[in-house]
Amino acid sequence: MILRFDRRLLRNVDWPLLGAAFVLVTLSVVCLSNLGAGRGGPALAWRQLVWVGVGLVALLVLAALDYRNIVRAAPGLYLLGVGLLVTVFVLGRTVSGARRWIHVGPITFQPSELFKIIFIITLAWALTWRRSTPQTTRGTLGWMLALVAVPFVLVVRQPDLGTALVLVPVLGAILVGMGLRLRILGALAAGAVAVMPLAWLALKPYQRDRLLVYLDPFRDPLGTAYNVIQAKIAIGSGQLLGKGISGATQSRLAFLPERHTDFIFAVFAEMWGFIGCLVLVLAYGLLVLRGFEIALSAREARGRIVALGVTALFAAQTLVNLGMVTGLLPVVGIPLPLMSYGGSSMVVSFMALGLLLSVRMRQFQ
Repeated sequence: MILRFDRRLLRNVDWPLLGAAFVLVTLSVVCLSNLGAGRGGPALAWRQLVWVGVGLVALLVLAALDYRNIVRAAPGLYLLGVGLLVTVFVLGRTVSGARRWIHVGPITFQPSELFKIIFIITLAWALTWRRSTPQTTRGTLGWMLALVAVPFVLVVRQPDLGTALVLVPVLGAILVGMGLRLRILGALAAGAVAVMPLAWLALKPYQRDRLLVYLDPFRDPLGTAYNVIQAKIAIGSGQLLGKGISGATQSRLAFLPERHTDFIFAVFAEMWGFIGCLVLVLAYGLLVLRGFEIALSAREARGRIVALGVTALFAAQTLVNLGMVTGLLPVVGIPLPLMSYGGSSMVVSFMALGLLLSVRMRQFQ
C-alpha cells in the first residue's frame, strides 16, 4: 500500500466534513482550557492538542490509503485487535475498578477504542469477501456474528459495557443498509430481548445501580445518581446564552465529576447555554449527514459499508453521550466524539474521519 495523493483525490476531499470536525475540536479545546480547579486548565488543553496532532497524522495516513486495501487486511487487523483486548487482562492498567488501558511508557492506550474501527472493517470484509456484492444470508450472518461475539465478550469483561453496546447500533445500521430482510432483523431483535433477563444477572452491581437510578433519578442522589444530577444542574443553569467562562461554577469549581471526559457536554452547556448547544448539535448533524451522503454515493459495497459503519459509530456515540448526560439514557461511560478529553478516543475519531475521506476521495474509481 503506497501513501499518495493525486489531483483527482484532492478534488474529492469533503471539506464540510472536515470543517464540522474541526469546529468540534476547537470547542473541545476551549472548554478544557477554561476548566478551573482540579483536573483541567491549560495543561489539559495542550495535551488534547497533542492528541489532535497525532490524530491528524492518522487521518492523513488512512485517507491516503485505499480503503479497499484496508478491508482486505481485515483478518490480520481482527487478530491484532483481539490480541490487544486479551493483552489488557495481562498487562492492563486498572483505573476506577476497570481494566481497559495498556500503559506503555508515558502513553496510556485503550484497545477497545481502536477495535471500533477494526469492527467496522471486519464487517465490510465479512459481508463482501466472496463477491463484490454484500451477502446477508443466514450462513453469512451466523459467521459474522461469531466474529463479533469474541471481542464483544472481551470488552464487556473489562468491563466496558458502553463501548460494547455502541457496537450494536453500528451492526444494525450496516445490516439494514445492506438490505437485510426485516424478518431476519426482527428475529435477531427478539433474541436480544429474550436474553435481557440473563444480561441483568451478568451485570456488575454498579451497572445495575445505574439502570435503577435511570428509572428513579433520586434513588441515590449522593451516590450513583450524583453525576447525572450535577450535569442537569449545570445544563439548566446555562439557560439561553450561558454563564460564560468565569460564571460556570458547576464546572470550574469541580462540582461536576468527569467534567473533562464523559460529561464535557454539561460543561459546554453551562458556559455557552442553549445557543452554544445548538451550534454544537448542528456541527454533529453536519458531520453525520456528510457521512451518510458519502455512504449513499459510494460506488461499491465495501465503501458503502465502511462509510455507513463509521457514520453510525459517530451518530451512536453522540446520541448515547448526550442522552446519558441529560438523563434520557442510563450512564454507560461513552465519550463525546471529538469533544471529550482522551488520546485514544481523539485519535480513533480522526482515524474514522480518515476512512470516510478515503471512501469519498475514491468515488470516481
